[in-house]
Amino acid sequence: MYIGSLSLIAAEMVLYFSAMLALFSARRVIGLATFFCALAATQFLETQFAIGLYLKLPFGLALTPGAAALFSGKLALLLLVFVREGGPLARQPLYGMLFGNLLIFVLVALLAVGYVRQPVPQTLDVMHFAKMLALMVWGSALLVLECLGMFVLHATMRERWRLPLWLTLTVPLALALTFDQLLYFSALHFAFGIPDAAGFGTWAGRMVAALLYGSALTWYLTRIEPVEAAPGRTAAEILRQLRQPEQPQREPRRYDPLTGTFHASQFAAICGHLLSVTGLTGRPMSLLLVHIDTPDREETSSKWAEMIRQASATIGEATRSGDYVVRYRDDAFAILAPGAPHHAAMQVAALLRRDTEAMLQSGNEDIHAVSIGVATTPQDGASVADLLSAAESRLAEARQNMGSRVVGSFAR
Repeated sequence: MYIGSLSLIAAEMVLYFSAMLALFSARRVIGLATFFCALAATQFLETQFAIGLYLKLPFGLALTPGAAALFSGKLALLLLVFVREGGPLARQPLYGMLFGNLLIFVLVALLAVGYVRQPVPQTLDVMHFAKMLALMVWGSALLVLECLGMFVLHATMRERWRLPLWLTLTVPLALALTFDQLLYFSALHFAFGIPDAAGFGTWAGRMVAALLYGSALTWYLTRIEPVEAAPGRTAAEILRQLRQPEQPQREPRRYDPLTGTFHASQFAAICGHLLSVTGLTGRPMSLLLVHIDTPDREETSSKWAEMIRQASATIGEATRSGDYVVRYRDDAFAILAPGAPHHAAMQVAALLRRDTEAMLQSGNEDIHAVSIGVATTPQDGASVADLLSAAESRLAEARQNMGSRVVGSFAR
């Protein structure tokens, strides 16, 4: 019986944390707001579990999966955001969850003042619901305090004391979870009558979760997104930076206005994300650099613009739904093809060169040459710089002698 309970908790932790880490690693492609929305979506479930769902443990203890798996994981993920994106971004979901819960509590409290109820089969207990929302507000307020303390302690341990990364992640996480257990469970105990045995069991589960999540974050920050050496800030400097408003930054363009493909500024982020995925799965990924040599190189020319639009449309039709097309330069496109081995990428490139040249020269007296350089990970490199360097050198070779060639590890 106990093994079954522990297995369920372990499955919850693995599923939740692996899914959220995958979502976080894709933030350069889909945005960080998606990650924040998913992070906040579990709070209602955490509260429901804390009120009424506990699994039996040995020695008469009990454990709620909302605290051990979901809330502990949420705190660890917020620490990850602080490490990779900085304090101003990491505090945004904290304020959002606190404000949202306060707003919902006020709305429900207005209903509890007085209303005429329409009989329905399942009647909502508004007073119980309001009490649960008050608990969510209390939990959100605690989360703000816990995260600020956790951020400062992590940065101090890492930047001032120069401790190992695992310790700087696990110790602040464990202390923040202990602080939350003391104050959050006190509210649970007095408002909902949750027994002390459930409190001790849940605290023990949180400590195990801190060890596991801290280890998972260490692996992620050393293998997937390695952290750089941090400056030696004092605790006062860290707090001051946390209080400062986020500096407004001009968002880079996501899509190219002429062709509708991804903008050149998105290339490094997309390629880096795909390389991290291929590193985990062991599958190859190919990069095709497509260059179009045209007689009319004036960017303001409507004829030139129409030619580039037509070329991008042809490239879009020739690529798979899972491929990414980036307007790499004014007259060049980059195609990122995850899962495509080198020989398959060379075949696609040969067909793409033929079709694009045929489209551009149909009804046109000008001669257009399409040259393509192909590089594939892992044989041509496992980083964005290495893969791009290999593709650039092969594209330069393909453009020699009037171009109109495809060059990879061999030429076609």
